[in-house]
Amino acid sequence: GTESCLLMPTYKSTKAALRHLRRAVAPLGRRVRWKEVDKCFVFSNRAVLYVRTGEDKEGVPTRGLTLDGVLWVDEAAYVARSAWEAARFTQVAVAEPLVIVTGTPCGRNWLWEEWHAGQPGPDRNPLNESFRFRSLDSPYCNPEFVEDMKKKLGLKKAMQELNAEFLGDAGAAFAHEDIQALFAGSLSVRGEQRSLGVDLAKERDFTVCTLMNEFGEAWVLGRWQHTAWPDTERKITEFAQEHDALIVLDLGHGGGYGGAMYDYLERSLGRGRLLGVRTGNIGVKAQLCEALIADVENRRLQVERGDFTPHLRHELTFFESHREVVGGVERMRYHGPQGDGEDDHDDCVVSLALANWGRLHGWEGPQDEVEDLSEYVKATEVLKRRTGWLNQPGGGGYYFPSGPGYAT
Repeated sequence: GTESCLLMPTYKSTKAALRHLRRAVAPLGRRVRWKEVDKCFVFSNRAVLYVRTGEDKEGVPTRGLTLDGVLWVDEAAYVARSAWEAARFTQVAVAEPLVIVTGTPCGRNWLWEEWHAGQPGPDRNPLNESFRFRSLDSPYCNPEFVEDMKKKLGLKKAMQELNAEFLGDAGAAFAHEDIQALFAGSLSVRGEQRSLGVDLAKERDFTVCTLMNEFGEAWVLGRWQHTAWPDTERKITEFAQEHDALIVLDLGHGGGYGGAMYDYLERSLGRGRLLGVRTGNIGVKAQLCEALIADVENRRLQVERGDFTPHLRHELTFFESHREVVGGVERMRYHGPQGDGEDDHDDCVVSLALANWGRLHGWEGPQDEVEDLSEYVKATEVLKRRTGWLNQPGGGGYYFPSGPGYAT
């Protein structure tokens, strides 16, 4: 029997694939079985199909395998380059290595490189064969629905999602290695400036509450949906009171559900305990996301692993950035997957971004940062003074100003 492997970005992203695989092998009956510990299907002819993800702790999910069957990489645009390259090494000693790479385009990453290598031209690799499968190419698609989606998504987004076109102005917002470094073991709740980022659920979304202190340490406290308004208000209030936290609430465009919840929470907790953020206004959500991306990239944040962090990890992996030009002005747009899947959400990411925004702007700022900045301000003021070289007593020449506040 041969060894094959399905490689995907996250464990949550394998759920749909496993449903299809189980349905496909069901007619084999007892001739195939699923081994949960090894995450693989074992067939009666001793062939094995592994299901692995890029969430492996060591970053090498295919370590120890010799894939003389097929390596299939799905949702490839969101699989880290390191995981992809490690998977290819499992076929070095195979006479006829077979690889299938499928995915929706998302920026000019390694998927684009492999796709480009299979296109006609001077850079073509004879080992690669590329093809495009548009939504309209599916025999099961509804053309009228696809046309309606094109209008709603806009030209560029539709080209990527529905026509499988690679665009240079789109890509994953968070790097794989940064996501891996974000999560930590048990963190003790400390600090005096705690912010509670609250992203409220709409029709099919989740309400998520994330706590963060001034040191950038965070905890995902809750994630729920289909809950009555009073119960949601009670949960948020209890979290804020338990941790003595400032609530950073997503108000959307400023009215509606978010605005009403802000008023109710203010009545319960009093003035000064809430910071409203209107993410529906142009550029505001981009500011939140860019601050979060910068802090994740620079390893300023840590999130304690818990019951809800698999959802956050999944959302960070598929969170996207798009560059758009609207009215002659270039701006960035950030969002999670735009599909209708059960895991197509970005609530945990937005909640984390809100908590981080509270850390940066809801308080006066960590004391050590304030002190450091004040020293720079003083030094700048000194340099701007109209103070030149001074005469030494007794005509002994000149000396540069020195002492407290002066550069020496």
